[in-house]
Amino acid sequence: METNTHTILEWHAASRPDHVHTEKWYVAAGTFCALMISYGILSGAWSLSILFAFIPGLYYMLRNQSHKKHHVRIREIGFQFDDTLHGWGEFKEFWILQGPDYYELHIASTKQIKSDIVVMTGDIDPFLIRDALSNFLPQVAHRKERLLDAIIRFCKL
Repeated sequence: METNTHTILEWHAASRPDHVHTEKWYVAAGTFCALMISYGILSGAWSLSILFAFIPGLYYMLRNQSHKKHHVRIREIGFQFDDTLHGWGEFKEFWILQGPDYYELHIASTKQIKSDIVVMTGDIDPFLIRDALSNFLPQVAHRKERLLDAIIRFCKL
């Protein structure tokens, strides 16, 4: 085996945590949708009403699907996410965010159009990941969760 294809660290993990919804969550979500439908009808914004009428149906269809598990490898020649190997030149930095009971690895792309890679650390110690990635990319220590990600986490979507 060549040294430049050596795998430094590898794990399997989902990109986002799975949330457990209580009965209270379903009541709150249903009430919110009903209020938005009513508001749309009363204000003449029919598209808003139609949108919020479809959201519960769409959620019902998708609710039992868990997040896909990804195969992640940190290699000497790049970062492999599932079957795609990305060279280290495609990334500019990384950071690890701590959630309530999980850690999330974020790797920022150098290209504005391409989105960041976000994956949970799974059973791997996040400090091992940090030490392995620090050899190839700078770590951003004070990075915070984005507003949209915080809303998604808060709403348990």
